[in-house]
Amino acid sequence: MGVGAEKTARSPREADAEVVDRGADMRNFDDARLSGLGYKPELQRKFTLLSCLAVGFSISNSWFAVTGALTTGIGNGGSSIYMYGAILVALVHVCIGASLGELASAYPNAGGQYYWVIRLAPRRCRAFLSYLTGVTAWAGAMITGASVALVIGQGVVGIIILCRPEIVYEQWMGFVGYQIANILVFFLNCSNRFLPGLNKTSLYISLASFLTITLAVLIASPKKASADAVFGTYTNSSGWDNDVVAWILGLLGVNWGFSCLDACVHMAEEIPHPEKNIPKAIMGTVAIGFITSWVYSIAIFFSMQDILSVITTPTMVPILELFRQALRGNIPGAVFLEVLVVLTAIGCLMSIHTWQSRLLWSFARDRGFPFSSHLAIVAGAPYSVPLWSHLFSCFWIAVLGILYWVSTTAFFSLLTGGILMQYISYMIPVSLLLIRGRRISVPGPFYMGRWGWFANGVLVVWSLFTLVFYSFPLCFGCDSNYLQLRSRVLVRPGKEDF
Repeated sequence: MGVGAEKTARSPREADAEVVDRGADMRNFDDARLSGLGYKPELQRKFTLLSCLAVGFSISNSWFAVTGALTTGIGNGGSSIYMYGAILVALVHVCIGASLGELASAYPNAGGQYYWVIRLAPRRCRAFLSYLTGVTAWAGAMITGASVALVIGQGVVGIIILCRPEIVYEQWMGFVGYQIANILVFFLNCSNRFLPGLNKTSLYISLASFLTITLAVLIASPKKASADAVFGTYTNSSGWDNDVVAWILGLLGVNWGFSCLDACVHMAEEIPHPEKNIPKAIMGTVAIGFITSWVYSIAIFFSMQDILSVITTPTMVPILELFRQALRGNIPGAVFLEVLVVLTAIGCLMSIHTWQSRLLWSFARDRGFPFSSHLAIVAGAPYSVPLWSHLFSCFWIAVLGILYWVSTTAFFSLLTGGILMQYISYMIPVSLLLIRGRRISVPGPFYMGRWGWFANGVLVVWSLFTLVFYSFPLCFGCDSNYLQLRSRVLVRPGKEDF
């Protein structure tokens, strides 16, 4: 069944039929289904729907994504990106989430996208396509982890600079904070006993931080922007003459808030009834993400006092300067709000580590990665997690941090490549499903029927659309190497960049 060599000669239909035959004889139907697909149950099913939703939302964390990518959209559309672009991106991701949920419902497996390709692709190209899907999915997870680790590092350094203005930000400071964050969160993921509770705690911290910051900036800001300024202003300082292109590129910051929807998929072997709970967790992530990000964006733009100071702040953390302005120069208050952002980011990175380790572990289980004999091991008690896969993934996030120290141009082009890799890993199995006429051997409870054509079509079109436009630089006057670097990230993952 694996990428390198198939475990069994049974067809997908025969595997599903065996589940039905054997399920009644086994105490746990979830494990019976997994065994019928040719896999030995190795992980404990300690996650609930809520803790799985916590993993999904803690990673997407849409309001936090607005915080981290604030300057991305300001010059490429201004507030209109966050007011209207968020609605567009959310609607698209309803279709993307539904498409992923449908496949997760039919084929609940921790491998997610690459495993779906195994089940859907013709035999002659199955190995290649599943390998390509698995590598791009894991690489996308690595890059997402790198982006959040940098937000944590820069957030802490920004707090120090705000309190000590004589300090000037240097790249090595962000690098050190990045590596400390990566190491800290590594240890938070080493025991499955505490992991579900930690993920739920990160969800509560994120929602509490969202409410606190939203209310604080709205109540304390000395003056409020007009409704026309927030909802009716379009700005283009990107250097692009074409306003439509500039606005589309500005969607990138909003798009990050709805990325990583496959994270819940890779928890399929740690949650009861994954065929029902995984789709619920995915769609819940999209719903909560849109509500929080849209409300948060409204609060931020109504409370913004001096946009130029926000963009050019010496702290290198634009949202921290916005907090200072909104709180009438109150530095302790601004620090407190930024601490909430950093805590949210730590929870986000913790969930990303959970996601990437399960993805790599399942891929190694199918012998799709070097050192698979080690990476496919699930550590015994008290860990009960794929510890080697977790360590390996964290190591590569640490390596990506070196790239930030060496070249910020290369690092930030890599970040955009990360979201595109996720879309590639979604597009391949969904395209195969469409080519098959949407025939699934045994549809799951989340089967969409005729509506699936529309949802799947939106996913494929959006993926192709972003592959083209997100490869352009946000600013027309960017370094000429920017586009070339990002293209390398997309074309040759696993060979040079990883």
